[in-house]
Amino acid sequence: MIWMLGYDIMGIETTRTAIRSAVAAIVLLTHTACGGPAIDPAGSAAGTTEGTGGAVFTATDMSALRRGLQKEIEAVRAAQSRSSTATTPQERGLAIQASFETATIPLGAEAAGLSADRYGAPRDTVFDVLRTLDFQDKIDGPLSLDLSRADAATKERLSRDAFVDLPEASASVLRAHLDEILPVWLEYTNLTAVAG
Repeated sequence: MIWMLGYDIMGIETTRTAIRSAVAAIVLLTHTACGGPAIDPAGSAAGTTEGTGGAVFTATDMSALRRGLQKEIEAVRAAQSRSSTATTPQERGLAIQASFETATIPLGAEAAGLSADRYGAPRDTVFDVLRTLDFQDKIDGPLSLDLSRADAATKERLSRDAFVDLPEASASVLRAHLDEILPVWLEYTNLTAVAG
């Protein structure tokens, strides 16, 4: 039994390490890719534009994002429920992993009727803007940051307009759909960042 418990823990730790490595690779690729145009094989409106750090998206993309986030919320709630009723460490670990973005984003993309890339680009950009607005106390969200402990780059980023890095059209679309997106983002963030 002890050997089995050790195996379960090692399996979870191995998965966590793999997920952390995948996230690090995605972050590295995202930062590398931000300098040039993205190639979207699906022909999506959601991509990046040269010289900007944000995705280009439309009102249709915002409606799709809302639908996708609602599906992600359902998936996180289901995973949290399974975790709380799990009877073994392995069941609990699998349930917790089902709440990770690596598991929920594909479900959100499917609910939105988009490819994972087309769904992910505006999702990441919108999340960055909303996190910034939350840290700036411009929206009533769950995130906070002690600026006295922040590095200079973070202080500079949080001192400017949260929409500044977006292409003008995308900034306009997000502002116009903020009332539609913000409640869903807040619910998702409360479930995931605050652990619901």
